[in-house]
Amino acid sequence: MSDKKKKVFTSKETLTPRRPVILKSDRDVSKDQTKEKQEKEKAPTIILKTREQSAPKDDRPVSPKTLKSSTSEIEGIHPSKIAQNENKEKKEQKPNPPLKLMTDPVKLLDENLEFNNAALEFLNDSNTNYLIVGVIGTQGVGKSMVLNLISQNKHIRNLCSYILNSHEMSSENTYDQNDTSSLENQLEALNFVETSEKNYEHADIDFKFKMQDIAQIEKGIHCTKGVDMFVTTDRVILLDCQALFSPSLIEEFSASPVTARSANVVTVDCLQVASFLMSVCHVLVAVQDWFSDYNLLRYIQAAEMLRPSLWTQNATSGGNTGDAALTTDSHPHLLLLHNRCQLEDFTPEAVKTMQDLYRKSFQKSSLQLNSGMYMYSDSNKNGLNMDSVCKGHTVDNCGPPINLFLLPEVYSDYDNREVYRGHPPFEQLAKRLRWMIFGVNRHQITNVPNLSEKGWFQYCSKAWETIRKCTFFMEYERFLP
Repeated sequence: MSDKKKKVFTSKETLTPRRPVILKSDRDVSKDQTKEKQEKEKAPTIILKTREQSAPKDDRPVSPKTLKSSTSEIEGIHPSKIAQNENKEKKEQKPNPPLKLMTDPVKLLDENLEFNNAALEFLNDSNTNYLIVGVIGTQGVGKSMVLNLISQNKHIRNLCSYILNSHEMSSENTYDQNDTSSLENQLEALNFVETSEKNYEHADIDFKFKMQDIAQIEKGIHCTKGVDMFVTTDRVILLDCQALFSPSLIEEFSASPVTARSANVVTVDCLQVASFLMSVCHVLVAVQDWFSDYNLLRYIQAAEMLRPSLWTQNATSGGNTGDAALTTDSHPHLLLLHNRCQLEDFTPEAVKTMQDLYRKSFQKSSLQLNSGMYMYSDSNKNGLNMDSVCKGHTVDNCGPPINLFLLPEVYSDYDNREVYRGHPPFEQLAKRLRWMIFGVNRHQITNVPNLSEKGWFQYCSKAWETIRKCTFFMEYERFLP
């Protein structure tokens, strides 16, 4: 009973368990303090951009002190600082490679009428101010001589004597190996003093295009085949083409006896060359050596009629304006040049007859015949003083002028002042011819603006490829007799 009566009293503390108290050690406290110190010592991260990145230098706010200093520097210009800035700009720009200068003509179209890229290294990729002059005509009319006159950029002394002696200079001399008597006779007849004087007189004359010598004239052989190209120091591109409907070209083309087929093929080739020059030239000079060659006029009209519309791309100019195709329809300035004119050709009546004939012949043509390349001044259109050259030619005597020019025949007694010539001296007329051609309006050949010399060269290759593949010339050949 005593056990039952015993009661066990338990305290409340024993019923609820106590949580253990965990004390931090000194090691943990030191670690936390070092972390807090490192976080405090860290530099704050700034997300904002600096002034150099956010705004350009010119748009930044400037204090009044710097404004005063800058204005004072502008008022008193410091050449040393300007020179330093120019030197920096020059260093940043890439230097252009040196441009090669031509010493001899290069083939643009070779003997097989294939386009040649040899002239590309002589052209400038940044120059857009250039002049292209082409020449066409029959065999032996003086096409190369006219281009030689245009290419001279200095005052020429004894020009007439050099032209007279140029036909006597033979490039190749062939002698029999066993026959030495002719050589001995020539050595005895040589005068070394006279030859040295002649060479000294002609030292300032440098004709680039080869002219016919006496052997080629006697045999009737052509001198130029294809198209020759020469670039002067004045950035004038001269194009000398082969003779139109030349009998020697027809004979060379046909290995067998000459037939109508071979003559028609050479005729079409010459028409393609004439159309090509019309498409790539600023000035086209048609040379003839007598009153008026009707066959030459027909050739010019046929070449203009058969010339296809060419397609160009903006990529030819080297720009990034796109590759959209553009049609070109440019028409060159046509200069009708009469070479070896006589005394009666310079009369006002003859000049008026020539101009009326050409005006009617090219009445429906798109070629530019009123470009200011006149023999006498026109008070309405041409304000230049040209009366000092051809004093007897006026609008009242010869009518309204067109692009017509006359060059006289060069005689052996050219320096005899007592003989009446009826025209100004040859040197003065040659200088006037060059001045008129260089002063003509340089129209835009293609629709591509600011076409450089290399861009023009690429356009020439595409133009010749289009003309060679054009079916108009093939159809024209079918109708030839």
